[in-house]
Amino acid sequence: MLGVARLKAYYYIFYSFIVYSFFGWIIEVIFHLYKDKKFINRGFLFGPVCPIYGVSAVFFIVFLSRFNNIIFIFLGGAVLASAIEIVTGYLMEVMFNAKWWDYSNEKFNIKGYVCLKFSFIWGALAVFFIKFLNPLISKIVYYFIENFGESLYSFIFGGFIVDIVLTLNSLIAFRSFFKELQDILLEIKSNVDNLKENLAFDVKEKIEERIDNLNGLKERLIGRINKRHIYLMKAYPHMKSKKFDLAIDDIKKRFEKYFNI
Repeated sequence: MLGVARLKAYYYIFYSFIVYSFFGWIIEVIFHLYKDKKFINRGFLFGPVCPIYGVSAVFFIVFLSRFNNIIFIFLGGAVLASAIEIVTGYLMEVMFNAKWWDYSNEKFNIKGYVCLKFSFIWGALAVFFIKFLNPLISKIVYYFIENFGESLYSFIFGGFIVDIVLTLNSLIAFRSFFKELQDILLEIKSNVDNLKENLAFDVKEKIEERIDNLNGLKERLIGRINKRHIYLMKAYPHMKSKKFDLAIDDIKKRFEKYFNI
């Protein structure tokens, strides 16, 4: 059993993670509302949260709260948040064969996962967070701990776990969909290339028939595309994948106006 002090510390970290994940979602929505002139739900999960903001906030609290030097907080925040982005981006690319965000066009980027501009912004946010925001939010968090404690925790934690499970299932289906579409498109491409060769008429006729069948299969597959998958591509319109490049490009072209790429 955890002691009372440790339990409160755990609740404080958990509630802080949830609050700042929600704040992060709001920031992302407002930013893209200003940039794209429309509402885009940038949350990766089903709920209105962006966990990368919550994780960064927890790291700021744990590692930077004890320091007063603004320069140190700025540099520490930039390094911590950038490291989280790199690890998150890399793991998601390995698990789902797709790069969900890409800063390759930005100067001083590291394999497209992070770039100097956004690391600078993270550093500035860390200073604002430690010096101004978190001291205020901590009072609200402690109020929830004292007045609701375990009951609210159980409800939020349970909902968060359900959201993660649903999201993982959706992402597995997302990967399977693009793998199947990629296989079809590769076979179509191979057959089209074969048609360019000087083949006998009956051979060409069989290849053309196979291409027609594959195109029909492709259309039926795309017709079954999950709305959640369209939402994810809308939220991350610059998603890239070496393994599913043909499939992703095909879907982007088909829904170009919808994605506003």
